[in-house]
Amino acid sequence: MDWKKVSGWLFLLGIVIAIIAGLIFGAVKAGKIEQNADLKGGLEVILGLIGFIAGILAVMGLGTITEKEMPTFMMSVIIIIALSAVTTLEGVRWFGPYLAGIVYALGIFIAPLAGLIAIKAIWEIGKD
Repeated sequence: MDWKKVSGWLFLLGIVIAIIAGLIFGAVKAGKIEQNADLKGGLEVILGLIGFIAGILAVMGLGTITEKEMPTFMMSVIIIIALSAVTTLEGVRWFGPYLAGIVYALGIFIAPLAGLIAIKAIWEIGKD
């Protein structure tokens, strides 16, 4: 089995689900659909699990993120997670809640992946 392809498809699936989930979260914030805590929690769990599995594959060296790409990836993660904490995005007229929802969902997907990669980096630095 080609784990790099599996990891690539898993990462792409996570991004697509995060965008769809973010649009749903945005529609709830915009008052377009009713809030359902079970739906929100379910989407968050799915995103977190996909991110965790992608992180395990990356830590095992079976992922699509190479050692050379790690600094760029981690910088991007910091930006996405910082953006997910910004509440002013919701105030942007017409598409603000949707944008905030997408960034929030991407943060949920990326956080476990980045956390596992960061733990691996700390381990590699500390074992020498």
